[in-house]
Amino acid sequence: MKRFGILLLALAAFALGQSPLEKLKSALDRLRGPAHQAVYALTVERPGSSRTYRLRVYTDGERAHLRVLEPKAEAGMAFLSLGQDLYLYDPRLGRTLRLPPSGRSERFLGSDLTYQDLMGRDLEELFQVTEEGGTLRLMPKPGAPTPYGRVEVYLKEGFIERVLYYDQRGQAVRELRLGSYQRLDGAYLPRTLELKDLTRQGYRTLVEVTEVQVGPVPERCFSPLYLERGC
Repeated sequence: MKRFGILLLALAAFALGQSPLEKLKSALDRLRGPAHQAVYALTVERPGSSRTYRLRVYTDGERAHLRVLEPKAEAGMAFLSLGQDLYLYDPRLGRTLRLPPSGRSERFLGSDLTYQDLMGRDLEELFQVTEEGGTLRLMPKPGAPTPYGRVEVYLKEGFIERVLYYDQRGQAVRELRLGSYQRLDGAYLPRTLELKDLTRQGYRTLVEVTEVQVGPVPERCFSPLYLERGC
């Protein structure tokens, strides 16, 4: 515990010398974690109902392959994110589809997460970053294709604790909260994520990260050819 405390102080000191954009990139890298395989439990809560998915996730921090393990009705569905390219394998159709760019803003498995949330770098690429009182304030670049008028990123010792998304009228519409981070082979990964739709009461998505194995992910996992057969 003492060593971890010293490490956090060192990270905080390092953060003091960074620009707001560098702080954002560093915090997002910790959010994505190192190259790893893991099982993510995704629970989608709606008024009066709840549904949980178990996903096998392979990622190198830039690319991600997600495969549904449960429930049985959706088992075998797979998703591949390669930068701006997104592929979906649906076992009911027996086909792999490449989604159009507009598909990245659609909800993932009916949750409050979008495909872009899973691996996208919108916050780094589409916004100008300033810092006010220890909070990163993100404003869209001119012409940036984003529905948000402002995003606020709350950091604690270089780690993201909370993200608030505002619409074009200045109303907070989404809130992301991160749980404790686990240290993995010199990098970090949050244990839990909670995303609330602030415009609809009772709409919430929870993610719990378990069974993490850090290390290189086979290159075939990032090929659309392996979406159907698995990697």
